[in-house]
Amino acid sequence: MSLLNFSGVEFHYPASDTLFQDVAFSVGQRDRIAIVGPNGSGKSTLLSLLAGTLEPTRGAIVRRTGLAIVVADQQISRDPAQSLFDFVFEAHPEVAELRRRMHFLEQRLTTPGAATEYATAVADYQQANGPGTEATTIRALRALGFSPAEAGLPLCRLSGGQRTRASLARALLAQADLLLLDEPTNHLDLDGCMWLERQLELRQGACVLVSHDRALLRSFSRSVIDIARGRVRVYLGSYESYRERRFLLERQAWAEYHAFERRKLAADQAAERRARLATRVAKAPPGVRGGQDHYARKAAKVARTARILRERSTHGPQVRKPWEEHTIPPLLFDQIERGSDSVLMVRDLAKSYDSKCLFTGLHFQVRRGERVAIQGPNGAGKSTLLKILAGSEGQDSGTVTRGVNLQLGWFAQDLEHLDPDQTALEICGTGTVARTLLACLQVRPDRINRRMLELSAGERTKIALVRLLVSGANVLLLDEPTNHLEAEAQEAFEQALAAYPGSIMVASHDRAFLASLGDDVKSIVLGRP
Repeated sequence: MSLLNFSGVEFHYPASDTLFQDVAFSVGQRDRIAIVGPNGSGKSTLLSLLAGTLEPTRGAIVRRTGLAIVVADQQISRDPAQSLFDFVFEAHPEVAELRRRMHFLEQRLTTPGAATEYATAVADYQQANGPGTEATTIRALRALGFSPAEAGLPLCRLSGGQRTRASLARALLAQADLLLLDEPTNHLDLDGCMWLERQLELRQGACVLVSHDRALLRSFSRSVIDIARGRVRVYLGSYESYRERRFLLERQAWAEYHAFERRKLAADQAAERRARLATRVAKAPPGVRGGQDHYARKAAKVARTARILRERSTHGPQVRKPWEEHTIPPLLFDQIERGSDSVLMVRDLAKSYDSKCLFTGLHFQVRRGERVAIQGPNGAGKSTLLKILAGSEGQDSGTVTRGVNLQLGWFAQDLEHLDPDQTALEICGTGTVARTLLACLQVRPDRINRRMLELSAGERTKIALVRLLVSGANVLLLDEPTNHLEAEAQEAFEQALAAYPGSIMVASHDRAFLASLGDDVKSIVLGRP
């Protein structure tokens, strides 16, 4: 039985082009549906239509009566003083209400008759498995990278990433017919990603998610909704079968287009031959007098045949040229100067924040051409270590020795180093390589002259990465570079890095991206704070 049905759905925002049209699909009780597509194609909009926070411009969305939908988002509470634990615990509203009543009566035990009420409240709470729900909440918070001390923090003191993880924890623990998730792995470490996969596998209800995490998509998807250039297609089966099926459809579309072009060319050539023949037939043979009308009528018939052939090629059924994805050209990186064999030497490095030690006694060396993955749970100091290596933050103790002729390229998650008033071409340059890389990472031509503040997070990420690749840097420091990239852009970026001759240090939870760096990747593992 379907939970909801889309029928002929179309959507566009006011004063904007249509995002998609004629969308038709259904969500079943145990479905696992992934929504994929380029940045700006309308994936989050489709998720909002499913949630009911947006209404279609045209068409109908029919939901089953009493359908319970849970959405993970950052608008997590009207009460900023509420604790993180209490917020997540309210995934079970009935049990949370019993807990609030129990705590209220506990504070009034000195009031006559309150002890009996309190004992009843405790019994009701235990009967509703309140202690077990508390344990489940604590396990979920720990799995998503929260320490026991952070569980008591008020929501107003949480960072944006922490708020996203808190909302994800609450949504995963809630009982609902349909769970909607938008990029759930963006702020998770590797352990959190694997925990999320297990929770989704065990979940009874339906789930629809938007994600660029290929490892999650492979483990999760039983069907895929692909949004690209205003067209929405539904593919049944796994993420891998979707990729194979889409590839075959693209090959078929190109074969049909080339066959159409051959037929059109043949018809045009036949029409041209008949047009020339009509010109010759119109003239009487040498020595023949009279009969000019006969040859004119004969020429008119041939000319009419030429017109019919030409009309068939121009007015008959047309086959549009399929969308042609750009491929990464052979990259020579000849602008990169060779540095010393020893790129970075770190000795006894230590860093703390507010008396909380991130790491101490850290010691490692990075050599020319090495790929280094910085791993560890959220809060272990991965981004901080990269900032220290980039020189944008100081260490408490220890030394960082940089090699001769070192040119660092630094990619930060917050993208603060991008001028919001500049365009992609002003930031990356107008050269052929920069333009080609922007196209390969699927930055649309109509966006490269827009200011950064007008672009999405994914588009800004792509522009920052292209700037790095054309900068001439011989060492790249990358902090979660694939967070906002769709799968095709991730693969294009990986292809570019495969040809990159310099050293790469990366902090990432993207398992597919880390695997693309090769088998000889060196790991620096930071412990839990």
